[in-house]
This record gives sequence, structure tokens and C-alpha cells, in this order.
Amino acid sequence: MAYLGKARKEDLRLLAEDLNLNVGDNMKISDLSKLITTHPDYDEDFCKNQLTIIIEDRKLREQQEFENRKLQEQREMVLKQQEFEDRKLREQQEMVLKQQEFEKEKERLDHEFQLEKLRKTKLPTVSNTGTRGFKPKCFICENVGHLPREFPKNTRKRPPRNARSNIITAKGTELKSTKEVVTARVLIPVSVPINTRNGIDDLQLVHVKCGQTSIKAVIDTGAQI
Repeated sequence: MAYLGKARKEDLRLLAEDLNLNVGDNMKISDLSKLITTHPDYDEDFCKNQLTIIIEDRKLREQQEFENRKLQEQREMVLKQQEFEDRKLREQQEMVLKQQEFEKEKERLDHEFQLEKLRKTKLPTVSNTGTRGFKPKCFICENVGHLPREFPKNTRKRPPRNARSNIITAKGTELKSTKEVVTARVLIPVSVPINTRNGIDDLQLVHVKCGQTSIKAVIDTGAQI
């Protein structure tokens, strides 16, 4: 009966059930061994062979369960490794895309910088009286600070407000007329400095009376033509 000591409780329970013995839920290994060996129909060789089969089946089942668990663990490991590789690949692709975007942006900024630099290089420098550091010089009085046309003696005639209407009296060649144009000489004793805003005097309009007709006339001194 020493062979019974090598078996587990579950093995002895199965052996007792195969022998159609009444097995209690709370029976221990010693109780199961006594139940089997004290049965009137107990056959040691039969029970020994039957227990060997039960133990081998249990070991085979445990081995199969172990292999299944091992295979499942391997599958899970492979799945985790694949997920890790996929995540790593996505991160690498994102890094490559970000690097490409960075290079494109850098290239665009460099291109704009070169264009701006080229534009500033080719842009002509405008030099006029408003340029910082420029001081005009008059060749008439040789003084610095004004141009020749701004020389105090260079003035033109402008009619006052109360002298807008003038009677033109001309003799001989002083009055020339055609079908469309009447040319006359008008003397108005008012002088004002030349307008230097545009560099050329603005033409002045005055009301003049030619005979019985009042017309508008353009005064042109001819000084800047």
C-alpha cells in the first residue's frame, strides 16, 4: 500500500470514484487511502495500475496546461513586442516628418532672407533735400541751407485778394489774340517767395476784364521754363 503515499488527494479521490466508493467532500488523504484498502472488493494490483493511469493522465494534463500557458505567454510577449515596434516606428516617422517640416521652414526663411537682402542691395538710394545730412548750397550767394531758386531775390508776382480783377489795357504788340487764345501782359505789384514744395511755381488764376467781358487768366512769369 506504499504506492498510495505517492499519489495526491485528487488522484485518490478519482480512484475511489472509479471503484464506486462513497467519497466525502472533507475526506483527507489518509481517509481516502483507508476507504480504498478496506473495501471488500479491494484488489491491490488493479488499484495500483488504475492509480498509475490516473497519475499519468494528471501529469499529462498539467504538462499540456503548462505548454498552453507558455504558448499564451509567448503570444502575449510577441504581441507586446509588436506593439512596441509599431509605436517606435510611428515615433520615428513623426520625428522624420517634423524634421522635414523644420527643414522646409528653414529653407523658406533663408530664401526670404536672401530675397530681402538682394532687394536691399539692388534698391537705388534716393538722394534729395529731405535726406538726412544733406545741406543744399546756393550757387548765387554761395550760402548753405537753400537752393538757388529759393534765393530771397528770386520772387514772383502774386495778385492780392483785392486785386483779383484788373482791366487789361494794351497797345500794339502787348495784346495778341486768336480765335481761342488772348495773350496779355498783366503787372501786379505783389511779390511772394517761390513755392518750393514741388520745385516749380504753381500757375496762378486771376479775374481780368477784357473790354466789357470778365474772364479768367493764367499768370505765367516764364521764369522757370
